[in-house]
Amino acid sequence: MSFADNVDLETQTPYSDSPEFDSLSERISTALFEVNTKLGTLQSHLKALVKPNASHTIEERAVSLADDIRNQIKHLGELVVDLKREETIAAAQRFTQSKLEREFKTALEEFQEMQRRLAEIQRKSVIKAKDAQNKKQQNLIDDLVDHEEENDSTFEHQQAQEQQELLNQHELDYQQNLIQEREAEIQDIEQGIEELNEIFTDLGAIVSEQGTIIDNIEANVYNIAGSTRAAATELTKAARYQRSSRGKAFCFLIVLLVILGVILLAVFLG
Repeated sequence: MSFADNVDLETQTPYSDSPEFDSLSERISTALFEVNTKLGTLQSHLKALVKPNASHTIEERAVSLADDIRNQIKHLGELVVDLKREETIAAAQRFTQSKLEREFKTALEEFQEMQRRLAEIQRKSVIKAKDAQNKKQQNLIDDLVDHEEENDSTFEHQQAQEQQELLNQHELDYQQNLIQEREAEIQDIEQGIEELNEIFTDLGAIVSEQGTIIDNIEANVYNIAGSTRAAATELTKAARYQRSSRGKAFCFLIVLLVILGVILLAVFLG
């Protein structure tokens, strides 16, 4: 065998009894690594958002990243459910199955907690924005009242006042749109939390389903064991009956031999 042949053998993919399981578990491991990396980034964003005067840009990044993680975890959950349904696997693969499921549940729980924190941060942001909007509107009303009371206002002053009022209205419209966007984002986060909770339900249903299968197997084993014991009892009874029958036949044979001996003795003496 040449050196090239040795290299080819070393680079070949190792043989696997369950290539589909191995491929699926590898995809889950890769996706978990990506999710955990993004969770670290989201955690940094959340820490920055609780600081005073946090920028709206960071909030937008956090919301966008949370949406990305949510979609990825949904897909990852489907893969984990498929992996959980694998039953005819070796002990080492069963260990890998349990390990990946635990890691997925940990990542899911962490993300659910981050989503709750993000939703709470946005609620406070909406309340703050509404307060600012109300104050802005009140100031705008006060300015209009003052403007009407000024009888000696010049044309230039009136023009500047109108432009300021227009700018204030634009600012109010912008704040209103921003509030609506944040409220919609909060609803999306809350809906995402509920959807991801269903993954826990699906995993729990699989565990229950597998438990039912195991219970059925155990019941069949007990039934087989009971039938075996019953059969053994019947065999014991049959053996006892057979020994009793042989004993009776032996006694009957002895009696016949005695009678025959008496008859022969009588004939011989006569």
